[in-house]
Amino acid sequence: MAELRHSSSLGARASSSPMKRDEDASPLIHGTTHDDDNRHHLSRDRDRSFWSFLSDDPRVFSLLNSRISLILIAVFFIVGLISAFSIFTRLNAPYLCKKDGIVLHCPHVNEAPSLWENPYSATTSWKPCAERRDNGISDLPPENETNGYIFIHAEGGLNQQRIAICNAVAVAKIMNATLILPVLKQDQIWKDQTKFEDIFDVDHFIDYLKYDVRIVRDIPEWFTDKSELFTSIRRTVKNIPKYAPAQFYVDNVLPRIKEKKIMALKPFVDRLGYDNVPSEINRLRCRVNYHALKFLPEIEEMSDLLVSRMRNRTGVSNPYMALHLRFEKGMVGLSFCDFVGTRDEKARMAEYRKKEWPRRYKNGSHLWQLALQKRKEGRCPLEPGEVAVILRAMGYPKETQIYVASGQVYGGQNRMAPLKNMFPSLVTKEELATKEELDGFRKHVTSLAALDFLVCLKSDVFVMTHGGNFAKLIIGARRYMGHRHKSIKPDKGLMSKSFGDPYMGWATFVEDVVVTHETRTGLPEETFPNYDLWENPLTPSILFYHDRRNEWREVFIWEGLGEYGSTQIGAGMLEQARSSLVSRTKLDKAVVPKTRNLHRVSASPVACVSLHIMQLRCWEKELHCISVIIIKKKRTPDCEDPTVEPSFSSWSPVSLFIGVSLSMFLRMIRIGVMVSSQPEHASFPPRGWNTYDSFCWIISEEDFLQSAGIISQRLKPYGYEYAVVDYLWYRKNVPGAYPDSLGFDVIDEWGRLIPDPNRWPSSKNRKGFTEVAQKVHSMGLKFGIHVMRGLSRQAYDANTLILDTATIAESCKLYHHKNRLVRRKGGAYEESGRQWRAKDIGIKERACAWMSHGFMSVNTKLGAGRAFLRSLYEQYAEWGVDFVKHDCVFGDDLDVDEITFVSEVLQKLNRPILYSLSPGTSVTPTMAKDISGLVNMYRVTGDDWDTWGDVAAHFDVSRDFAAANKIGAKGLLGRSWPDLDMLPLGRLTDPGSNRGPYRTSNLNLNEQKTQMTLWAMARSPLMFGGDFPYATGTKGSTNKTMAHSQGSRRCLEEVGKSHTQFLGFTSCNHPKVNGWSIEALDQDLDQICWKENMGSHEPLCLYKRKTRLASDERLIYNEGELHLFASDGMEFCLDASPRHKRTSRELKSGSFSPCRSDANQMWELNSNGSLVSSYSGLCATVKSTDANVGSSRVRSWIATGRKGEIYVALFNLNSEKTVISATISDLTKALPGRSLNATSCHGTEVWSGKDFGKIKDSISMEVEMHGCALFVLKCP
Repeated sequence: MAELRHSSSLGARASSSPMKRDEDASPLIHGTTHDDDNRHHLSRDRDRSFWSFLSDDPRVFSLLNSRISLILIAVFFIVGLISAFSIFTRLNAPYLCKKDGIVLHCPHVNEAPSLWENPYSATTSWKPCAERRDNGISDLPPENETNGYIFIHAEGGLNQQRIAICNAVAVAKIMNATLILPVLKQDQIWKDQTKFEDIFDVDHFIDYLKYDVRIVRDIPEWFTDKSELFTSIRRTVKNIPKYAPAQFYVDNVLPRIKEKKIMALKPFVDRLGYDNVPSEINRLRCRVNYHALKFLPEIEEMSDLLVSRMRNRTGVSNPYMALHLRFEKGMVGLSFCDFVGTRDEKARMAEYRKKEWPRRYKNGSHLWQLALQKRKEGRCPLEPGEVAVILRAMGYPKETQIYVASGQVYGGQNRMAPLKNMFPSLVTKEELATKEELDGFRKHVTSLAALDFLVCLKSDVFVMTHGGNFAKLIIGARRYMGHRHKSIKPDKGLMSKSFGDPYMGWATFVEDVVVTHETRTGLPEETFPNYDLWENPLTPSILFYHDRRNEWREVFIWEGLGEYGSTQIGAGMLEQARSSLVSRTKLDKAVVPKTRNLHRVSASPVACVSLHIMQLRCWEKELHCISVIIIKKKRTPDCEDPTVEPSFSSWSPVSLFIGVSLSMFLRMIRIGVMVSSQPEHASFPPRGWNTYDSFCWIISEEDFLQSAGIISQRLKPYGYEYAVVDYLWYRKNVPGAYPDSLGFDVIDEWGRLIPDPNRWPSSKNRKGFTEVAQKVHSMGLKFGIHVMRGLSRQAYDANTLILDTATIAESCKLYHHKNRLVRRKGGAYEESGRQWRAKDIGIKERACAWMSHGFMSVNTKLGAGRAFLRSLYEQYAEWGVDFVKHDCVFGDDLDVDEITFVSEVLQKLNRPILYSLSPGTSVTPTMAKDISGLVNMYRVTGDDWDTWGDVAAHFDVSRDFAAANKIGAKGLLGRSWPDLDMLPLGRLTDPGSNRGPYRTSNLNLNEQKTQMTLWAMARSPLMFGGDFPYATGTKGSTNKTMAHSQGSRRCLEEVGKSHTQFLGFTSCNHPKVNGWSIEALDQDLDQICWKENMGSHEPLCLYKRKTRLASDERLIYNEGELHLFASDGMEFCLDASPRHKRTSRELKSGSFSPCRSDANQMWELNSNGSLVSSYSGLCATVKSTDANVGSSRVRSWIATGRKGEIYVALFNLNSEKTVISATISDLTKALPGRSLNATSCHGTEVWSGKDFGKIKDSISMEVEMHGCALFVLKCP
C-alpha cells in the first residue's frame, strides 16, 4: 500500500476559475440604453470609487461606514483565527481513524508501507493509562463497610471466562461489594474442570487490584451453608439483562446484596454494558484484563519458549504471523454456510446440523440459497484456502512463518492443503513443542488455550478468520500495547464478492485486497455508541499522548459565572482541583496556574458555583498533558443568572480562539442579534383520541375524519388536540389480512409504508396522509399516526432499495409544491461503490415479539440503516404529521439504538413532531431513566382495557414513577410524560378484534371516574379510546387546572376504620408464621384461611388462582406452587417482590399485584401451615391492628394547582363502601413549604359537586366500591 487513506486534506482547495462578470451581474455596469441621462449616469458611475457605493460622500466616514469596516475587520480576524486554529489542531491532533458507515477513513502518513508493522506515526499518539495506581492511595471503604459479597460462575471457554471476571470486578466496584474469587464453570464443549488458580496467578490478581476492589479467595466462614450459594434461588440474582447499565446494579441488585449480605449473580455472560457505565469503571475493566489477570508463570514461560522457536525456525531471527483459524466442525455446522465439498460430505454435514440444531434446520437455514446469501454478507468463516489467497494478495511471501491456533480443522488435511501449499512454514504448538513439554498442560484444556492466546498476542502479525472472544481480546490487547503490531481483520463480505467473480484478474484482486485492508490492521480507531471495549479499548484505557516536553497545561473555562470573581471561587475551589488532579494521576503535584484578570469581585455566594473536571488526557510525568476544568454557576432560585463572560487562565491558541469567539458572539447578542427558539414540546401531558380501542386497525378515512370532527366540537375546549390513527393503516382490508399476516401491506419503491388507498382514498398519487392531515388541521387539531419498529418484513422480502435523503441525487427533479419550485431529494443510498437494499439493514433475528411476521429492527450502525429511518420520518413531516406513536421499541421490546436515532432525526426536522413510545410491559423507572429524555411520552404499563383489574394495576406504577420524579421530566425538545395507556371509555371493540362484537365499556361509572381521576392526578397523557359517533349521552367533564397542576404529587398516610386484619411479610423463623391452613380439601373450594379468629373478626382468606397457567405449572394444595388471589372477584395475587422484602422481624404490610405466572407470586404451603414465597424466602402472616379498612386497598394522591389550590384524591379499591379520611396535618406533611390553616380552607368535591364549606380538622367521605372522591381545597 502506498499510503493510508484519509478523510480530509490538509488545506482548502483554491478555485482556478477566474471571476466572470456580465452586464447583468456587475454593480458597476448598467444595461445598454440610448437615453442620454442614462449615459450620463453610466459615465459618472464608472468614475466613482468603490467606497462611494457604501456612502454618498466617500470623503465623509459616517458611523455606518465605521460599523461596516469594523465588521469586515472582525470577520477577517475571525477567519484568520479559525485558519490558525485549524492548522494548529491538525498538527497537534492524535492519529485517529474514523468510521463513516462501514468505511474506515484514516489520516495520511508519509512512511513506506510495511508487511509487519503499522506506520510509526500512527502508533505514537496513544499510550496505556489503566495501570495500577502506585501512590498507595486507596478509595476502598473499611472492610466493615462493604455492602456484602458477590459470587459468580464464569461460564464458557477461557476468553468468555476472562471477560466475565473483568465484569465481576467492575460490578463489585459499582456496588462497593467484596468479590469472592470467581469459579470457572465447566464448559459443555471443552469438558474442562479448570479452577481459577489452575490458570491465573491469584496472588497477583488480588494484590494488583487491592486499591480498587476487595477480593477474597473463598466464601466467608460465617456463611456456613455454602451449598445454598451454589444451588438456592434465594441466594441468586437472576434475570440481569445483557449489557446492563451500571445504574441497574445500583437500583436492582445492590438492595438484595445489602439484605442477604452474600449473593450469587448468574447467569453472568455479558451482563455489563460499555458506554452506559462510568469511564472509571471501564478503565478498571481494562486494568483487570491487561494487568491483573496474569497467567501462571509456567504458562508464561512456555509461551515465551514457543515464541522464541517461532522467530528462530530458520536459524536467524524472523518475524512471524499468528493465524486464528476457526474452521472446526462445530463452527462450520453452526454457521449454516455452504462450503466446497463432495456430495457425501455435504450430506453428513446436513445430518449433523439436523441433529445439533433441529429448530434452525427446520426454519430452512440449511437451504443453499440462504447459505449463499450469508456468504455474500460476510457471515461465514473463511476457508483455509481463502485465507491463503488473501494473505498472498497482501504480499506475504511463501516463506512466511505462520503459527496456527485452531482446533481440529473440518475436512482434515485435504481442507488444509491449499493453505499449506502456499505457505509451507505452517506450524502448531504440537509441532513446536515436544509431547513431554505439553503433557503438563493437557490436564487443563484452558491451559492449552492460554498458550495459543499468548503466542498469538506476541506475534508480529495476527490474522483472524471469524469473530469470537479470542480474536477480539487479542486485537484489543495489541491495540492497548501501542497499535504497532498489525492485527488483520479480513473483510469477508467484500472478499466473498471478489471470490465469486469469475472475470476478475489476479492484479485486480490484489488491488482490491490491498485497498480494502489498508485500514483493517488494528490502527487507532474512533469508538462509537455501544462499542466493544474488549476489541477497541481506545478510551478510557488508552489516552492521547503528545510527546513534546515536560509540561502540565490547564485550560480553565469559566461558564455561567458572570461577575463572580476569583476570590469568591477562591483558593478552596482551585485547591480542590489541584488535590483531585494529584489523586487521579501519577504526578507529584498538579500546578494550577495563577489566575489573571478573571472577573470583578462579587458578594455572590460560593454555593452557587460547582467545579467539574473534564477528561484528563494522560498520566505520566514526561507527557504533555491537558485537562479542562469547568466551573459552572448552579442554576437555582438563589443564584442569579448574569450574562456569560468567559475568561481564561492559560492563553494557548485553543483558549484564545474560544475566548474571542464567545466574546464576539455574546456582544452580537447584546447589539440585537436575537436567537429564536421553538416552543417547548409537550409542556403539558398530551390529550387526544386514538382509534385502536374502537376500530382496531380497520378504520377508514371517512370514519376517522367524522370522529375527528366530534373531538373538535366536544373535547377541543378541554385541551384535547390530537387525532391519532393507530396501527396497520397501510394494510389492505381484504380476506386473509389480519394483524400478523404477511404480504398485505402497501409499500413504496423504497420499502416505506404508505396508506392503503382503498381505506384512505386521498392518499392516492403518492400523497400519503397529506390531505387527511390538512383536514384535521383545519379542525384546529393535530394529526398523529402509529408506526412500528424498523423495517417491514414485506420490504425485507422485496429487498427494496434504500432512499438517501441526505444528499441530492443525480436523478433529482424540480417539481411544484404550493406554487414553489422545489428540488426533490432522492436516489438510492450508495456506499462502498454499491447501492444498499433492505436486506443489508434488516435484522431478522430482532423481529417484533408480538408481530414477528411484520417488522424487524434496523441496523442503525450502518449508514444505510440510518438513511432508511431518516427517510421515514422526513416523509411523515412532509405529510404534516404532528404525533408519532412508535411501537415495539420499548418495554420488553426495548431497542435503544432505534429510539436514540429517531429522536435525533426528529430534533432536526423543520416540523415539530411529538414522540411517543410503546408498549409499556415490564417498564420500570430505571429503564425509563435513559429513554425519557429522548421522547415526549412513553407507556409504562401493558394494554389497559375496561376491567377493574387493569385500572387498579396502575396505582403502584403511577406511584413508582412519581417517586422517581419522571413525571414531566426533561424530554425531546421539551418534557416527557409516563403514559398509563388509552382511556377505554364509551363504545369499544374486543381486544384484538377488528369488527367487534362492540360493547359499551365494562367499567361502571364509579370505576370510570376513578380511572379519569388517577390518570389526571398522575399527569398521564389522556388519549380517549371510544368510538365517538356512537358515544352515549352520559355527560363527562374534566378539570383542566387539575390535569395541568404543576405541584408535586405523593401518596398520603391513609386513615379510616379501625380493628381489622391485614397481611404482612416477615422472616420465616418468626413465631407467627405457623398459621395458614386449608379450609377444605374439596377441589371446588379454593380457600386458604388464617386458622385463628382474631378477636371477634372474621378470618382472613385468600383464594387459589384460577387455572389459567401453562400446562407445565402445578397447582397443589398441601405442597408445591400456588398463586393466591386477594379475593375471588379480583385478579390480584399475593406478592412478595424484592421491593416489599423485609429482613427484620417486624411485621410489614403486604401487597397485591396483577396475577402473572412469574416467580415473585409463587407460594408453597408447608406441612406446618406456613405460607412461604419461593422467590423471596419470606413468609406471610396476619396481624390485627387499628389500621385502615384493607389499608393496601385505599390510596390517596395530592397535587397543587397553578393558582395555589390543593387537589386531594381518595381512592377506594375495596369491594365495599369505605369511609376514607385525611387530616389537615397529614396534608401539611405531604406539602413541604405549605402551612395550612384548617379553618381557612374551603373544600369542594368535584364529582358530586358538594360544597363542604370551611374545612375543620380533616376531610372525610364515604366512597363507593372502586370509586373515588376528588376534593379541591382553596387555602389562602
